[in-house]
Amino acid sequence: MSRRRLHDVSPWPSLQLEGQLLTAAAVQKAVAQNAGQQRAIDYGLPKNVQLRNEIDIRFRLGQSRYMAIANAGDEIGLADTKRFVAELLREVLGFDDLEHGSGKLAFVAGGGRVPIVVAPPSDTLDRKSAVLSNERNTSANTALQDYLNDEDAALWGLACNGQHLRLMRDNESLTRPAYVEVDLQHIFEHDDVASFAAMWLLMHRSRFGKHDAPVTECALERWREQGNKDGEEIRDELAKQVIVALKALGSGFLADNKQLRTDLKERRVSLINYFNELLRLVYRLIFLMVAEDRNLLHHPHPHKSPQAARKLYAEGYSLRQLRELSRYRDAWDQYPDRYEALMIVFDGLLEGRVELGLPALGGLFSPNRSSILAGLKLSNAALLEAVFNLGFFRKESALNWVNWAQMETEELGSVYESLLELQPQQGPSGKTLQFANEASEQKGNQRKTTGSYYTPDSLVQALLDTALDPVLQKIEDEALDDAQAAKQMLALTVIDPACGSGHFLLAAARRMASRVARLRSDGTPGREDYRHALREVARGCLYGVDRNPMAVELAQVALWIETIDPGYPLGFFEAQIRCGDS
Repeated sequence: MSRRRLHDVSPWPSLQLEGQLLTAAAVQKAVAQNAGQQRAIDYGLPKNVQLRNEIDIRFRLGQSRYMAIANAGDEIGLADTKRFVAELLREVLGFDDLEHGSGKLAFVAGGGRVPIVVAPPSDTLDRKSAVLSNERNTSANTALQDYLNDEDAALWGLACNGQHLRLMRDNESLTRPAYVEVDLQHIFEHDDVASFAAMWLLMHRSRFGKHDAPVTECALERWREQGNKDGEEIRDELAKQVIVALKALGSGFLADNKQLRTDLKERRVSLINYFNELLRLVYRLIFLMVAEDRNLLHHPHPHKSPQAARKLYAEGYSLRQLRELSRYRDAWDQYPDRYEALMIVFDGLLEGRVELGLPALGGLFSPNRSSILAGLKLSNAALLEAVFNLGFFRKESALNWVNWAQMETEELGSVYESLLELQPQQGPSGKTLQFANEASEQKGNQRKTTGSYYTPDSLVQALLDTALDPVLQKIEDEALDDAQAAKQMLALTVIDPACGSGHFLLAAARRMASRVARLRSDGTPGREDYRHALREVARGCLYGVDRNPMAVELAQVALWIETIDPGYPLGFFEAQIRCGDS
C-alpha cells in the first residue's frame, strides 16, 4: 500500500469529518465518553472492563491484521481486502453478526441494518470501482449512499477499501459529501491511537443499534441529533461572541489612535462606516479560520507553497497560532506586534507572499475595503480578545475550539441577523465602542431601516425543491450526453432579488454543483470535483441584490468562504452581488 504524508494537527490526525454527518462537538463528546450510552456494557463488554484498556487491546489486534495485508505488497485484490475488512469488523469493532452480502454489498450486519461496501485499495472510495460498476460507473461511496437512500431497513453504513473506512448515513437530499472517514494506513503505520480510539468509539457494532430495533434507535442517530441541537446553541453563543469581538476591536482602535477619535467626533469619519470596516476585519478573521481549518489556504503543490514557507506561516503568522496564544492572558499586552503581523498576512493574501506560501486572493483583502483602519495601531490585548471570542466557546465550564471547518456557511446568517440589531455608539470618553441595547435606542438599526430578515433553511430547501430541481432534472433528461447537460446547467442564471446573507444563493449553488460534479465524473465525484464545480457555479450563475450593504458584504464573504479553491484567486463577486433596491 502506498504511503502519504499528513499535515493535520487536529486531535485525531487520521480522522476526517466531511459535511455535517456528525459535528466535531459530537465526536469530542464521544471520544471523551460523555455522549451517552458509553458504558462498557453498552459496547457489549462486561461492566468491569475499562474501555481504554479494551481500545488498546483492539488497536494492537487491528494493527497486526493491517500490517499482514500491507506487507503483501501493492497488488492487493478484492478478495484479500474483503478478508481484511471482515477481520477488522469482527475482531476489532465487535461485528459478531457479520454476514456475506449480495449485489454491491460485501457484508451486512444486524440482519441488514448495517450495509458494508468493499473495494480494493487500488480504488479510492470516491472514484469509479471496476468491481462495483456494471451498467453505470459506481464508486464505493456512491454504491453505499444509493443503498442507504433506497432501503428503509438501513440508516447507517460503512465503506472500506482497506486503507480508509468511511461511515455514512441515509440522506436523499444530499447535495455534497457528508461522512466520517478514518485513514487506517496512518492509524496503524504511525501508532495513531487517538484516532483509533475515536474510530472504535464511533464505529463499534453497538453504535448501529440492535437488529430488531427501528433503524433510528441507535447511538449514532442520538449523537447526531444531539450534535445538531448543541450546534444551534453554539451558533447562538457565537453570535453574541462576534459582538464582543467587534467591541474589543472597535474600542482597541479608538484607545490607540487619537486621530481616529478626533475624526469620529468631528464627523470627518462616519461611525457607521467605521463599524462596517470593523465587520470586514471580523469577516477576514473568520475567512482565515475557515481556510486554515479546512486546509485550503495554501496551494497543494509543494513547489508553489514550499513546506518551509508553510511552517513559517503556521508558527509565526497563522490564525491558529493567534487562537492558541489568545488563551493566555499574559499575552494580552499593549504592544501592537501581533496586529502588524496580521497586516502582513492580509497584504500577502492581496498580492501573494512567497516566503509565507500565501496565494494572491484579492477580493476580501482589497485595500479599498479598509481605508479607515489603514495604518492604525491595535494592541495585542484588543486583537487577542477578539480572536479568543471568535475561536473559542465555553460549554459546561469547558473551553472548546470553534470548529470553523465544520461550520455551515449559512450559519453566518444567524450571526448576520444579530448584527442587524446593533446601533454603534462612541462611549463617553471617546475611547470605547458601545452598542445601543434599549429598544428605544434601536429605532435606527439596520434591520428597521432596510427591512432585513433571515430566511429559515427549511423554507429555502422547499423553494429549491419546486423551483430549481425540476429545471436541473429537465436539462439532464433532455441533454444528448453528460457533457452537454453540465454545460447547460452552468449556463443557468439564479437570481435572488433580496439575497440577504446569501442563504438561498449558496443552497442553489450546492445543488447545481453536486449535479455538475456527478455529470463530469461519470457518476463518481470526489471532493475536488465538487469544489471545482461549486467554484464555477458561483462565479458564473449566481446574482443577488439587497438594500442592506452589510448583507451584501456578508453574502460575498459567504461565497468566498464556500468556493475557496487552493491556489486560485477569490471570485469577483462584487459585480454579481450588488447593493440596491430590486
